[in-house]
Amino acid sequence: MNKKVIKKTDSAFNPIAKGLKGAGFFAREFPIEPFLLFSEFRMSLPVFGPHPHAGVSVMTYMRPDSKESFINRDNLSGLSFIEPGGLHIMQAGSGMHHDEFPKEDGVVTSGFQIWFNHSGKNRFVTPRSIHVDAKDVPEVESENALIRIVHGAYGGKSTMHKMVTDVDLLHIYLKPHKSITIATKQMAFVYGMEGGGTTESEKILPKTMINYSLDGDNITIKAGQEGLQFMLGTGNPHHEPIVYGGPFVATTSEQMEEMQRRYSRGEMGQLEPYENE
Repeated sequence: MNKKVIKKTDSAFNPIAKGLKGAGFFAREFPIEPFLLFSEFRMSLPVFGPHPHAGVSVMTYMRPDSKESFINRDNLSGLSFIEPGGLHIMQAGSGMHHDEFPKEDGVVTSGFQIWFNHSGKNRFVTPRSIHVDAKDVPEVESENALIRIVHGAYGGKSTMHKMVTDVDLLHIYLKPHKSITIATKQMAFVYGMEGGGTTESEKILPKTMINYSLDGDNITIKAGQEGLQFMLGTGNPHHEPIVYGGPFVATTSEQMEEMQRRYSRGEMGQLEPYENE
């Protein structure tokens, strides 16, 4: 049974800081949990500097058409380059530090930063750094579409990397006037990137967020005359309380207090500023 559209939002890139624009969707306002944040960005300068996270996993996925790579640094894996089409996941768990910024100042990079919620039992899992080159992102090609499997599984293929939160994240290039029906978990959303299309009679344009009902087990997307490039995220909500504390996310206030104690004791690692920052 097809899911029903319950919310449609046409967004736009908004200035966030010097050298950074983005379109972001938060679980506080949109029914996307176990995703906590789904954001597309355009970034040309370093913005945040080294900072900690705990209780969540944070993914940066660079668009394959990004003009330049990202530099990723964290206290577990050191320095690496997230090339166009590649990704890096910081499964922060009990806490770690990272920093990300364009490889070359002044060159606009484009991609997604996505936060994934952890269940209460997995808030303090051992931190893990996962890096995936563009060539190692599995792809499934059919007469109608090309599907890049950023995380999870599709069409008999799956990613070698796996977070503690089970989600599927697909980057789909749907050919003009073609359609695709995809089996999903309980929660599902679609985010338009390029071109245009429809789902359940609702139009999908660049930066359109479509949220679906929990009922149903698949969604159908049809592309218009230009084709449609979009992201599909799907997962099962944890149905647990969420306590936010800046870069930390917990299930209870006691967990949040423990995260803050761990940070104050220096137990989330250290990361010095990049020498060119």
